[in-house]
Amino acid sequence: MKLLIQLRTPTEMASYEGCALALTLATFGHEVQLYLDAPVFGLLMQPKSRLHGMIQSLELYDMPAAWLPDDVFSGWITGMLPNDLAAQLTFIPEVVNSQDFEQILTF
Repeated sequence: MKLLIQLRTPTEMASYEGCALALTLATFGHEVQLYLDAPVFGLLMQPKSRLHGMIQSLELYDMPAAWLPDDVFSGWITGMLPNDLAAQLTFIPEVVNSQDFEQILTF
């Protein structure tokens, strides 16, 4: 199953739950793409936050880099994060066809 999981809330618990679901599904062979919206950037900036550590481990789960919105804030955040975390992030492609995903979940 191919899924897009969007993290759009600034609350750590909801972001953690969405990312945990993504990692769990990837463990069982599902293709999961994460999208991190600007409200979660504050959590990424905190080295001790759960989301920070989970995003660092995307490669261990054979997941692609998480998408970020293509805006000024995304460029700023990638420049401020440690290299190992920034390597797990990329800008969202210009064209995303929602039909490519069997499920789109938003947290």
